[in-house]
Amino acid sequence: MSTGQTHLRLAEEQEKYGKIMRIGPNELLVYDPQTLWHINNVRSSYGRGGWYGSIQFDPYGHSVLSEPDTAKHDQRKAKLAAGYAGKGVVDLEAKVDSQLAVLIDLLKTKYLVKGKSHIVDFSRLIRFFQIDIVTLAGSGEPWGNLATETDQFDFISIADSFVPFLHSFMMIPSLRDFFASEFFLKLAGPKHTDQKGMGRFLGIVKNVVAKRFDESGHTRQVQGDMLDEWISHGMTRRECELELAVQVPAGSETSTTAIRGIMLHLLSSPQAYQKLQDEITAGIRNGCISSPITNEEAKRLPYLQAVINEGLRMVPPAITGFPKKVPVGGDTLCGKFVPAGTDIFVNLWSMLRNKEVFGHDADIFRPERFLECNEEKKSELLRNIDLAFGHGRWQCPGKTLAWLELNKIFVEILRICDLQIVNPQAPWRCRGYSSFLIDDFWVRLIEKA
Repeated sequence: MSTGQTHLRLAEEQEKYGKIMRIGPNELLVYDPQTLWHINNVRSSYGRGGWYGSIQFDPYGHSVLSEPDTAKHDQRKAKLAAGYAGKGVVDLEAKVDSQLAVLIDLLKTKYLVKGKSHIVDFSRLIRFFQIDIVTLAGSGEPWGNLATETDQFDFISIADSFVPFLHSFMMIPSLRDFFASEFFLKLAGPKHTDQKGMGRFLGIVKNVVAKRFDESGHTRQVQGDMLDEWISHGMTRRECELELAVQVPAGSETSTTAIRGIMLHLLSSPQAYQKLQDEITAGIRNGCISSPITNEEAKRLPYLQAVINEGLRMVPPAITGFPKKVPVGGDTLCGKFVPAGTDIFVNLWSMLRNKEVFGHDADIFRPERFLECNEEKKSELLRNIDLAFGHGRWQCPGKTLAWLELNKIFVEILRICDLQIVNPQAPWRCRGYSSFLIDDFWVRLIEKA
């Protein structure tokens, strides 16, 4: 894990041993989609494995992401659902549009001005953008990272130093049990009173929630954010703290990875890049694309949808993790009996490059695969890619927000400029753990005539 080559090493081993492979004394790794649909369906009797205990971003309580008790998870998710879906007082599309406007204004006024540098670290810029969207959608006010191009509250530096360690120990049961234990957390865990590190982040979250709850009913201003919607669905102050604490790291890193991955493969494929530019140009000329593009308009752009899905396939937001525990009585998976209590991990990297599903060229970025097949085959491909967001009971609650961003950001950037990779020999620095850490993705921005 510590090498940052997890995705490649696991894929090599799984190529040798097949769709189901032992990775620990009581852990198996699978990349078979049928198995994952079976394990994750809403009526499944599988529960969560011990791995989830290590992804408590507030280590003193469970969020919907880490809650091991299935009944409690389902109850919490029901309260969260409307907010994450953009229902009630939450207008997710408007919030995405507002931050896209900040991004486009920054590009125009700083990076597309004659006589100034047109070189930008796209990976860092998108990280600022994503953190601001998540904080705006969650608690009504963006941190302001993007407009100032500043790591507000040192969150990014905290994450970059902490995540490799977290991803390494969480895959080793003995280390995971120790570092996530009540004893260790009381001794050395973060506190919301800390002035730096993860504790400082927890303190920020606690203050945001306290401000909302301390306002009396008639003076409370509705921000139109997820926190408002959660409160209206009966969530307690502590539950809101726990959910906001996980929302920033989990929601920002996954979508950031998706945007970076799609953009790199698009810029590395001149034919695909030109086809998408042509579709955008024609859509604007024919009045099919507003400013900014709406989510519904984006869904009607076939090549855009093909590019997004193909990019998600090539660089999924997560690589592995999310194990489910085999229920009492055991189960038969991939033709083999698996005893009760075994943790079943998913290998998303290998699953989304499965040649049985995606063809002999599954390792190549080729959006046309979604356009050249019949509707039945296309549905099969899309169902497989959708597993990147989980499935059934365990589906990612942030999926709606993620797709809103993906449907809009490429159109809005490409309508104002062209992009070019600065260093084709090493376009970015990418390390794979349970998910990806990506930086140093430098691009040149070229203003359109």
